Amino acid sequence: MKIKVMTFNIQHGRNHNLEGDVIDLSLMAETVRSQNADIVGFNEVRNGNNPDHSSGYSRQVDFFAETLGGDCRFASAISLDAGTDHAYDYGNAIFSRLKIASFEKIMIPDATERVAGYHYETRCVIKTEYDINGTRLTVLNSHFGLGPGERENAVETVLDIAGKTEGPIILMGDFNMIPDYHVIQRLSELYVDVHASMGKDELTFPSNEPVMRIDYIFARGIKALSAETVKVVAADHYPITAEFEI
Repeated sequence: MKIKVMTFNIQHGRNHNLEGDVIDLSLMAETVRSQNADIVGFNEVRNGNNPDHSSGYSRQVDFFAETLGGDCRFASAISLDAGTDHAYDYGNAIFSRLKIASFEKIMIPDATERVAGYHYETRCVIKTEYDINGTRLTVLNSHFGLGPGERENAVETVLDIAGKTEGPIILMGDFNMIPDYHVIQRLSELYVDVHASMGKDELTFPSNEPVMRIDYIFARGIKALSAETVKVVAADHYPITAEFEI
């Protein structure tokens, strides 16, 4: 069986073809639909209570589930604007056309030391499992921090998960690190950088004129068939995809 995965930082649905913070969830959904992915990891998702999906404070996971026709689940990393009409949770989401056997949110520890000049923010990892023809597939989706301690804790977290997990694993997300940064290189202990292994390691950010590669799909114990960088301006990152055989 072949499955296709995609990672996409949507920056809460902001359309980067337009001036200002214009929310366009339909454009994000159409970008996903164009790739026919089975599992999609979203980063920078807002999940509020506003039913108006043109608002940045709507229940964005509901929109993607309804529009794309699958299961979309959310993991909050932080809550913002509590007690106001614009209150919302902020974090990652996973969309799947496959049946999710289990879903778990794993928090990434905050950095104990903070370096001046970096924005620090609590982060999390989504862990989903799938039973595919008797094979247990684990998919991890995350958005790593910007500060040095945050990055180290994020990598330690996903390495720890891999060390405790049997069977194939796919790890994807916006990791906020370029490939030669020493911390991300530690992932090679247990994972393969799929795009780099296939010579498809193109720049992904910012989408209007990319200057760095910070979005990744890593894998362990599963055969990658293809990898692509989707060069479309929708959000501020290019989405990337990979197809695997189980």
